[in-house]
Amino acid sequence: MDPDSSSTPSTHGANLNSDLNASLLSAAGIARFRTTTDGAIIDANDAFTALVGIDHSDLLETPFSRLVVEDEALIALTRAEGNPASTTLSVRAAAGTPVACDVHVVVADDNGKTVIDGIIEQPSDTSTAATSASDLAYGKTFEALADALPDGIIVLDTDSNIQYANPAVERILGFSPDELVGSSKVTIIPPRLQQPHLDALERYLQTGERNLDWTYVELPGQHEAGHEVPLGVSLNDFTYEGNRYFVGLFRDISPRKDAERALREKVTQLEAVNYLGQQALESTDADDLLESAIQIVGTALGIDCCLVFEVEPTTPAEDDSALTVRADVGCDPALLENEMTTGISRTEPALLAERTLQSDDPVVVESFEADDRAAYSSVLADSNIESAMGVTIGPNDNPWGVLALYDEREREFATHDIEFVVSAATVLATGIERQQYERRLNELVDELEASNERLEQFAYAASHDLQEPLRMVTSYLQLIENRYATALDEEAEEFIGYAVDGAERMRAMIDGLLEYSRIDTQGASFESVDLDTVFDDVMMDLQMKIEDSSAEITAESLPTVYGDASQLRQLFQNLLSNAIEYSGEGPPEIAVSATRDGQSWTVSVVDNGIGIDPAETDRVFQVFQRLHSREEYDGTGIGLALCRRIVERHDGRIWIESAPGDGTTVSFTLPAATAIDEDV
Repeated sequence: MDPDSSSTPSTHGANLNSDLNASLLSAAGIARFRTTTDGAIIDANDAFTALVGIDHSDLLETPFSRLVVEDEALIALTRAEGNPASTTLSVRAAAGTPVACDVHVVVADDNGKTVIDGIIEQPSDTSTAATSASDLAYGKTFEALADALPDGIIVLDTDSNIQYANPAVERILGFSPDELVGSSKVTIIPPRLQQPHLDALERYLQTGERNLDWTYVELPGQHEAGHEVPLGVSLNDFTYEGNRYFVGLFRDISPRKDAERALREKVTQLEAVNYLGQQALESTDADDLLESAIQIVGTALGIDCCLVFEVEPTTPAEDDSALTVRADVGCDPALLENEMTTGISRTEPALLAERTLQSDDPVVVESFEADDRAAYSSVLADSNIESAMGVTIGPNDNPWGVLALYDEREREFATHDIEFVVSAATVLATGIERQQYERRLNELVDELEASNERLEQFAYAASHDLQEPLRMVTSYLQLIENRYATALDEEAEEFIGYAVDGAERMRAMIDGLLEYSRIDTQGASFESVDLDTVFDDVMMDLQMKIEDSSAEITAESLPTVYGDASQLRQLFQNLLSNAIEYSGEGPPEIAVSATRDGQSWTVSVVDNGIGIDPAETDRVFQVFQRLHSREEYDGTGIGLALCRRIVERHDGRIWIESAPGDGTTVSFTLPAATAIDEDV
């Protein structure tokens, strides 16, 4: 059949406008009922009894309110007396669960008695229903209901010609019922689906095979204006006076489709922002981040051209700035030349980027032709740009730049589209700011490392150069003491003794400072170090001191770590010496142990000495800091500072747990040799 042809309705089709309406209501799975004005059911068709699962005789005089979840639903429907009314109710179905149905009622006259006639649209069971006598008797009432339905209804014959269409069809598809009756159904089917429809109808008539679920299917309809309309369709067939017909009920599901599309877009945009946020956290290069951002934004919105401008001040004396394109994708070079200006005017800005910088909100232009800002069109006409959006990157009072979008089509930017671009610009601003902070931090670290290196070099040079004159002072003082001993009185000898002692202490401090400065600059390469061997070597080094103090030193089996063997030996020697030195009146008792903690070892040196005030446990690690006078305990005040420097070179930390009179526990961490091997 020619899709554009129309045919005259068959003779039996002429009666469809009244009697046949009742048949199509039953055939389409539409339940019919009649109640009194008080809501008592006085009649119902088979489709209604099947829906609620109650026999016809048992339904009579049953209040309609018992069959629905909502109370007084029927009364609420009929407050506008005499006018058809519609609502959605949850009907207590035969299966025992509420079923959402569309209910349509109208106040009617039954031989002088006011009644309420209603129909219920329910999911069709697709079975062919017979037409009852009562259905035909109420044909005119149901024709009024069909006219009042918000859903479209069409009836087709087996030649696919439309025999009936209710008024809702015109609201949904733009064709009036008079235009459609007698024409082919393909009139309301998109051209690309017309032949498949005719083929499917022919196959069904021959074999009974259905290629779709007739209960509910979503199909596009062809609007009279030429565009497609998404429809939710229920189909069925029935027989009337020996002729076969098809009935279709459909509604415009554009709002739901629009909502679904908007939801998909929001999800896509949210995922894009999350992905961009991850890149902003990980990226170390601003250009890479900007390139990725415009690709992500452009793809998510289907935009032709997306770019990023950076605002760069020109001269501090002038309130003027320059725009530089930092990244672009899909943009006409002419557009870039037009938009990139050497100066941003602070009054009457002409370009999108300029206007964005002057606005507290995103600048959105859905149609340049319709926009009353004529400057836009004059600048962008050569690039065929029809719509655009600009969003500031960074705070409005101190912007870093502009994220700009251009499209050759007129577009309606949804609220979530604008929010998406704003979110992307916010992520960019955060990422750029983070990179600026990190760059500045790295610069400060480099400066600090250079300063520390200079200080270390100075400390090494100074301590090294001071040793020779200090040796001379000590030597000459000793020479005077030896040569002129008989000529000096007791007080002079005391003074010389003070001088020699001070020189010796200064020499010890210089030696300690020299050793401190060499920790990083002259340390050996790291290797696997057996701490048991280190401990044994230190015990030999301190043998005389241990014997003199009657110290008891024990150690558990110690691990193998990754480090500088010489420095670790110095570390153990300093800690054990301190534990012996500050033992108090009784003999020192010292225990060394180690525990594994992930990829490192924690080594602890525990003694029974005099202890340390917890408030002082940090200060003792500073250079030349002492808690006791030299008369009480000897030392230079550099030993623990040296220990911390050694531990930090091994990427560890050192700390003290102590209290006066309760002994001291010094703990430090070192990298495990096995962890290093696994990483390699």
